Amino acid sequence: MFGRKGTFSKMAEGLVEKLAKELEEELKNRPKDSELLFKLGIAYVRAGKIDKAREVYKKLKNLDKEKASELLDRIYEV
Repeated sequence: MFGRKGTFSKMAEGLVEKLAKELEEELKNRPKDSELLFKLGIAYVRAGKIDKAREVYKKLKNLDKEKASELLDRIYEV
């Protein structure tokens, strides 16, 4: 029982995945929007997609060093 994800955990996971997809779509229109990139990076971290979060970090560090640094901190908290 303890090894399984609860209902709320599964729901949250689904919401994070949905948010990431929505942010990916929005970034097609605004690829240099640092706020959108940051939110996408955080969504990837929360979804456990660390490699994708690192890709976002690489893009973000050229646009907003402060947000990039915060994202990097979140990546390595995992």
